[in-house]
Amino acid sequence: MLICLACYGDRVATLLESATQLRFYTGDACDPGRVELSTTLALPGPVGLLGLSALSGLMVEAEAIILLCGGVSCCTQEVLRGGGVHVVPWIGGAADDVAQAWWSGTIQNFKMPGCTGAGNGARRRCGRNRNKERKLMQQGIIAITSEGPGLDSMVDPRFGRAAGFVIVDLGTNAVSYVDNGGSQAMAQGAGIQAAENVAHAGAKHLLSGFVGPKAFQALSAGGIAVVQDVEGMSVGQAVEKFRRGEFTVAAAPNAQAGGNKG
Repeated sequence: MLICLACYGDRVATLLESATQLRFYTGDACDPGRVELSTTLALPGPVGLLGLSALSGLMVEAEAIILLCGGVSCCTQEVLRGGGVHVVPWIGGAADDVAQAWWSGTIQNFKMPGCTGAGNGARRRCGRNRNKERKLMQQGIIAITSEGPGLDSMVDPRFGRAAGFVIVDLGTNAVSYVDNGGSQAMAQGAGIQAAENVAHAGAKHLLSGFVGPKAFQALSAGGIAVVQDVEGMSVGQAVEKFRRGEFTVAAAPNAQAGGNKG
């Protein structure tokens, strides 16, 4: 799997628009030490002049769907998401170190101070886009970690070792269940296997209690947004709260390696 870093020199560009090269890295979430720079692509000009469509096209051509970058507006993120690019914004640091952190589950250590934008203007722009984000969250397929197969089952606060996942299509209200017993029996890698189960179900959002760093990275790599701290309620209640836009997508895992609470 490839990830792309929008860089200026050998560092992640402070602003996406100022990036003049794309660095593509390969890695393995099961073995964070196996991170390699695959390709460095020099751009004919900064991303701001190149355009977002061209940026998306270059990433699709390279078969990379995850972009780690510096400061970026909410509108730009939406445009890139529409082009099939999953954006991890407000990241800073040396490119090699950032890539290593991505697969080791410590990318939050490279978040820029504040990581909400430059000043009140950026905050206002993000505020204007919250309604759009909430509408997007009310569409598609979601997965909820569950202690049982139905909407009346309780949410399982564990992710990797959850009993299973209730899958809900918010457009048709269809409900199905994915058993997670195989992941429960694994000594290691349960979170990564569970992430694959969720991805195969077609879900674009996961609702759970606690998600560890490697599982969080695996979910993000599959383009699955993570909603955490969901517990003490039934699956049906969690679905309704999600429909009402009462949950927030997480920017970082809330559990330590192994799924233990942070």
